[in-house]
Formats: sequence, structure tokens, C-alpha cells
Amino acid sequence: MMVPFRRKKTNKQFPVKVCTFDSELEFHLEHRATGRYLFDLICRTIGLRETWYFGLQFEDSKGNLSWLKMDKKVQDQSVHMTNGSCMFIFLAKFFPENVAEELVQEVTQHLFFLQIKQAILSMDVYCPPEASVLLASYAVQAKYGDYDEAVCKPGMLISENLLPQRVIDQYQMTPQMWEERIKTWYADHRGMSRDEAEMEYLKIAQDLDMFGVNYFPIT
Repeated sequence: MMVPFRRKKTNKQFPVKVCTFDSELEFHLEHRATGRYLFDLICRTIGLRETWYFGLQFEDSKGNLSWLKMDKKVQDQSVHMTNGSCMFIFLAKFFPENVAEELVQEVTQHLFFLQIKQAILSMDVYCPPEASVLLASYAVQAKYGDYDEAVCKPGMLISENLLPQRVIDQYQMTPQMWEERIKTWYADHRGMSRDEAEMEYLKIAQDLDMFGVNYFPIT
């Protein structure tokens, strides 16, 4: 008696791209993978343990921004495909009341720093001029380390995106004048590590009125 031929089951997978403010990740998931599986995979990949602050945002097939539901399959959530891949942005969804006390991991602090800095520079979060200059000086310290006059030559910071355009437009100051204002604060941060500079940035930013406000629906 002949045994019926059985076709081997194919394990269908689909590509996923995830953008954080620090990197871009690519995965291939099984068709039954849930939002929780993808989220945990990302957290393991970037070494994040303080996972409760974050979520995965995506654009659905109707062009609306949504948060990925953890208990549902990824492919059941109408994720818009871009170049054949499901696209997600890994974002802070919830914000601590006190960043210095509640954010423990360096990777958590760094992701918050990058997201809040982007929100301030894109003017989603209003920041007054003097605070903007001080925040810019901490951002420079985090990126370049201690101020060195031989390295930080005139014009070096002008090409950097350091201040909200609203602040620049508010005063009749040249780029060179703004640079000097930032350098004055920057020089005072000598000895401060990247993580310390980013935390000082967050401690100031958390007192801004729009800190932690999301401009998209949470579903």
C-alpha cells in the first residue's frame, strides 16, 4: 500500500523593519507572530529591560497612526506595507514623572533623550529660548564630550541642528552669535559623561509644559 504523498509545510515569514531613534532593525517573523513577540524581540535585541515605557507605532492601511496591540497577531492589525515590509517606530509611549529617579538603564535614558530632543527641535514640545540654548549645550556635550577650543573651532556648531526654528526666528541674531551662546554653557559641562549630559537634558525637559504629550491617537 502506497503512503500518500504529503507536502512539507512551509513556514511562511514576512519582513519587518523597526526604526528606533538610535538604529534601524530588520526581522523576519512567522505569520502567527503576535505584537508581544515582536516587541520582546526588539527589547532583547537592543538590551532594554525597562520595557513598560515603550510601544510600537505604525501607520495602518487607512493612513492612521496606531499602537501595535500586543495580544493580536501582527498581520491581523492592518499594518501598512512599505517596500514589502511592515514598518514600525519604537517610541516612548508613557513618560516618568521624575526621570532621574525612574529611568535606570542607560539605554532607556538614551532613547528618551533622542525622542525628546527630536520633539523639541521639531517644535512639538515648546521650549523657551534660554532653556533651548542650555539644552543645546548638553546635547553638544553628549555628542562631543568636553569642550576643546582646538577642536570646537568657529562655525563647527553652526551646521548642527541644535535649536528650534521658532527660537532662532524670535531674535535678530546671527548663527555665529547663537554658537557663542551655546559654547558658553558647553564649556561649563567639562567632565560630564554622555549619560550624565543626557540626564541633565531630560531633567530640564521634563519641566516643559508639553513634555510627554503625544499628538497621535492611542488605540
